[in-house]
Amino acid sequence: MASAEKLTAFLLGDLNPHKLNQLAPQLWLCSTPSHTNIPPLHNHAVHGRDIIVSEDPALHLVWATGRIFIKPLPTYLLSHAFWAHYLLDGDLSEKKTRIRQAGMGLLRSYLYCIRHETDLRVAQQSHLNLVPAGITWQRWCDISASFDAITNSEVSPRYHFGKLQLSRLHWLVRIRLRELNYYYIDGGYGESFARYYGPLLFVFGILSVLLSAMQVGMAVEQLQSRDWMAFWSVCRWFSVISLLLSAIVTFYLMVSFLIKSLDEFIWAARAQYRARPRLKTETA
Repeated sequence: MASAEKLTAFLLGDLNPHKLNQLAPQLWLCSTPSHTNIPPLHNHAVHGRDIIVSEDPALHLVWATGRIFIKPLPTYLLSHAFWAHYLLDGDLSEKKTRIRQAGMGLLRSYLYCIRHETDLRVAQQSHLNLVPAGITWQRWCDISASFDAITNSEVSPRYHFGKLQLSRLHWLVRIRLRELNYYYIDGGYGESFARYYGPLLFVFGILSVLLSAMQVGMAVEQLQSRDWMAFWSVCRWFSVISLLLSAIVTFYLMVSFLIKSLDEFIWAARAQYRARPRLKTETA
């Protein structure tokens, strides 16, 4: 009995994305509301993302700038004996159900991660080992053929979605769970503060231009003698134009950010609305 409880506890920790299941009703804010929103492994190089191996199910298919975290497919999930004697043994307990749903969700996600033979070669690279090295392309096609039949009612709520953006998850947990970050992945204070360097330099640059233009505008007021009128006029207009350009650039960037954010929100809301009938059918 003790060994069975330990096995259940291990499998829950190894497979169940508990926090993402809590956030599932709002995950449409972080991703397209579709479990097919998972790019094949070879596609990450096209977008300049490195594949980072993580055994934590909370990080599976979570991406940030330049990287995406993927959980290796446990060998035991490919074992018929494991499913027959443990997950499909008729035990309908809550823990077993959560393990079964998480396992089926992870399996289905790999159907989209490995769509081509190239993806299988990527997954079997020695520094990744996402799937067992001995699996051939033909064998993988045979194994994954049944994954497409898995419906949303059979998987964890997290696996109703595909890849998730880490920065949006940070904001979501701050609002929903009152936590500072979804997952702390920075290696130290330097990396934590490095993300602010660009925006701070931009703000300081704009302020420097504004202050310099204002200083020029005030200084030229002293050059009102007849001999310096032309130079005074040029400096005055240059300072005014600099102020206007700085204001226009700042306004343009702010409006662009708001439009982009609003456009993504509207698109996600429409996708969520269109997906509701399908989700109700699959979970019925």
